[in-house]
Amino acid sequence: MKILFWNLKQQNLVQETAELVHEEHIDFMAFSESSNAFVEELINILKSDYDQVFYFHETPGCDRIKVVTKLKLNEVMLLNQHKYFSLMLIMGNKRPLIVGMVHLPSKRYHEPDEIRRASEILYISILNEEEIHDVNDSLIFGDFNVDPFEMPMVSFSGMCATNHRDCISREIVTRAGEAKRVFYNPMWSLYSAFGQKPGTHKYDRYGEDVICWHFVDQVIIRPSLIDAFKFNSLKVLNGTTGHKYTNKNGLPNLSDHLPITCEVEL
Repeated sequence: MKILFWNLKQQNLVQETAELVHEEHIDFMAFSESSNAFVEELINILKSDYDQVFYFHETPGCDRIKVVTKLKLNEVMLLNQHKYFSLMLIMGNKRPLIVGMVHLPSKRYHEPDEIRRASEILYISILNEEEIHDVNDSLIFGDFNVDPFEMPMVSFSGMCATNHRDCISREIVTRAGEAKRVFYNPMWSLYSAFGQKPGTHKYDRYGEDVICWHFVDQVIIRPSLIDAFKFNSLKVLNGTTGHKYTNKNGLPNLSDHLPITCEVEL
């Protein structure tokens, strides 16, 4: 299953997105800072111009995320919905998968503790759904509004997302007698690949640090999915055949975020 995420900044990038979906062979996509009207127009263009059928999966209680997939409505089970995230269950041919789409609160408008708390609520919600449905595999993607190395992502009380693949043999970490399953964050592998511009989003926040490029758009997976995850498909996209997403300086110029793709074998 090939996945796409893009924070669209309320831009009507229908043609650009449709071409991207076609060229990247996308099966499952989610958008933040978008609208129902955009989604409906996108589905129509994918059908009329590319002969591809997609379905809009409503996420009641989570207006920040719009989900469109090739899966029919009865092939996806809606799980917990929250202001900042939407959880769904997909029954794959080989394994069931919990998929989470997120747009967590921004550092620009929220205190650090609010962001950490949102990450904690997200983690607990995923764990609860895994236990209820007896599912071991979860994949979470979207705009986390923090970098892979920041505390809401790496802390024990946040997403508990590690940076090393060895977690496949040690999925459980313990602190003060409490055991917790970790996530693996493959976004770390993109830092060297992107050299001078490591990120999907550029903004300066000199009041806190001097980092300019940020991988706020990320995908994290349970260690049990590492062997099924297609690492060469994890990409930050700069454009398609007909559309370029960056200006001459390499900065995002359609939305203020660049889209990301990944793939997992189900």
